[in-house]
Amino acid sequence: MSSSSATSQENGHYPKIKLYTNYGCGWCHRVQFVLKELGLAYEQVLVDLDNPRPEWFLKLNPRGLVPVLQYTASPTSPPLTLTESGAIVSFLTDLYPSHLLPTLSPHSPSAPPSADDIEKAHLRYRMVFFVDTYFSKIQPLFFKLVGADDATAKAKLVDDIVALLEKEIEPLLADAQPYFAGSKDATFVEAMTAPLMARMYDFTNDVIFPSALGERMTGPTMPNFARWLALSSSHPSVLATWDKEYFIPRIIERLPRAKAKYGPGN
Repeated sequence: MSSSSATSQENGHYPKIKLYTNYGCGWCHRVQFVLKELGLAYEQVLVDLDNPRPEWFLKLNPRGLVPVLQYTASPTSPPLTLTESGAIVSFLTDLYPSHLLPTLSPHSPSAPPSADDIEKAHLRYRMVFFVDTYFSKIQPLFFKLVGADDATAKAKLVDDIVALLEKEIEPLLADAQPYFAGSKDATFVEAMTAPLMARMYDFTNDVIFPSALGERMTGPTMPNFARWLALSSSHPSVLATWDKEYFIPRIIERLPRAKAKYGPGN
């Protein structure tokens, strides 16, 4: 375990935020992306994922998973301990309205929502739909690709991933100018997906994933996705904690363990 301050946080300043994280973890990266975009000061504790979790960490999260975020609102408030990256992101974006998600105006149930709020609610729906589509339909195939044990199986999975990106994701990025739905700033969509997508693309090195996958992901059949992927993967809030030159050799070292975990039948 090591501890450092990702952003300066003076003693006595509240709320206090502490993030238990690992830079190699894409799920942690989602939370780090949002904290950076919100400009929130926080302390980070780096958790070693190569060894069994110590007892103190299992008391925070019995599942033994990162990220874990502790949020202490005031000197008299007990810390709230939050787990699961998606839920942590929702907590932070609810608490701190920002460019990441459109903010709706409060109104009573008896008053009809304004046209502006309907438009914003629909945009929030589109964002959630995009994230759900990616993680329910496409991300699982990347895990299967890790565990694929022969060239034929890998080629079939590459075809399946590309077909789903073309069918499901490419149309949803038609108005990405440059970010989702014409936003000039990164949104909830980029926060939730770019940390994982950047990794998946960087893994197309013919060791982790076939290089043909990377070529087809950025090819002429998916111009919207290719443009969005290049921009999102190079976003400062992605690059702040994802250093592919450092992490990819370490991921390759762990590849046999990952293949055993995600291989056929698992």
